[in-house]
Amino acid sequence: MNKKDLVRIVNEEVSKFDFLGNDEQLKEQETTDLLLNQDLQKQFICDALLDRNDKVKIAKITDSYISGNWDEFNQEDADRVSLEYSVNMEYRYDAEQEPLKFILSFVADRIDISVGGWYDPGRWAGTMPDSIEPSGESWYDGFDWGDIDVILYTMDGDDVPFKAFDEAPPKIQTLFIRHFTESFIEGETLEMRTGEEKNNIQNTPYC
Repeated sequence: MNKKDLVRIVNEEVSKFDFLGNDEQLKEQETTDLLLNQDLQKQFICDALLDRNDKVKIAKITDSYISGNWDEFNQEDADRVSLEYSVNMEYRYDAEQEPLKFILSFVADRIDISVGGWYDPGRWAGTMPDSIEPSGESWYDGFDWGDIDVILYTMDGDDVPFKAFDEAPPKIQTLFIRHFTESFIEGETLEMRTGEEKNNIQNTPYC
């Protein structure tokens, strides 16, 4: 092999080498730049609320817990819920591009609530056939969705300002939070009967 060919081969291999993970860094920066784009953020909010499942996908629920006193025996004492609910998202913003991957986190140290319901202590009549078992039902008749913070992260855990959400009308913010968290909250605690169930993206101008 002559010197000229050797130099050419070395130059080709050097050009392919990913110095200090530069290619990976460029890819991460491109993802961050896309996530910072407010037009893309707004389109994501709309696609999620319009249930465009071909574009918006929850890849994995990473952290989820809920605590509080919604189940207080005296319903008047039920006044708070704490929440953490984080999901890995895949968003196909462009059919010709790979899905954009990021983390959405919904966090609240305290959500103000009120609980309604009824309770019948039953009656013991001396024999089982004549007795009435205790029964009852509880539900949320107040739930302050605005107490929940929505945080957008890269897959590496870097916080990305979610300006499109922050600047969205309050009804849209509530719809977005409910879209992702309501089923989890109801599955772990109580049913929602707060009036917001009638609100949807079709009767709330935004998208």
